[in-house]
Amino acid sequence: MTDFYGGLTAAIVTLVLLWGAGAHAARPAALGEALREHGVLSSRLLRCAAVALPVAEGALGAAGAGALLAGHQRGLQAVLAAAALLFALYAGYTRHVLALGHGGPCGCSHRDVPLSRWVTRRAAVLACLALTGAILAASGPVELSATELTTLLLAAPACTVLLWVLPAAMHEPTAATVHRPPTATHHHPSTATAHHPTTATAHRPSEATAHHPPTAPAHQLLTPTPHQPTAPPAHQTPEGVPTRWTSPPAP
Repeated sequence: MTDFYGGLTAAIVTLVLLWGAGAHAARPAALGEALREHGVLSSRLLRCAAVALPVAEGALGAAGAGALLAGHQRGLQAVLAAAALLFALYAGYTRHVLALGHGGPCGCSHRDVPLSRWVTRRAAVLACLALTGAILAASGPVELSATELTTLLLAAPACTVLLWVLPAAMHEPTAATVHRPPTATHHHPSTATAHHPTTATAHRPSEATAHHPPTAPAHQLLTPTPHQPTAPPAHQTPEGVPTRWTSPPAP
């Protein structure tokens, strides 16, 4: 089983290296444009990296495939160790660019995949796989049965494709805003809002509001009773003096 995992990791790393070299060969200017947009390397280092990295990937991929097919233990171990350093360099570089707040394409594919943390994670996973393969390759040459070889030939390409498309699959593009020309509004005079001249209201005195002399209230229409002197009560004299306090008339 150790031989199977060693062969699987070696096959995945080798296929990724070959795939990367083929992607750079399909679009040679992509890596240089991406490094320029990252804004980290100087112009001289940028030109060197744009040429050296695809060559290194292609050379390591070809050497790894040859060592894996020929069963060359030392050669495969050296290729996997060098690939681990290369992928670790990718992971450190992309993490540094993201930490600075810079962006742009990752430059690892012929497609415009944006640089993201998934590019860093993919490079870190590939570095771990290459280091594991180098450690397992030190135990001896890869010897696989027919079943293990068939499983490896099916699993290695599938894992390689999954790792390669991981950043593009995890990228969530923002929805583009569709600009549509505004519909022209037709102004039709509506019947409800039609402005017609209104007929002036003639101010005519109505019968109810005719100016007549006001009628006195009902409580004022009553004729007051004239004040007439009344006869003094029996207990008073004609002069109004109470008889209680007068003497009887003389005989």
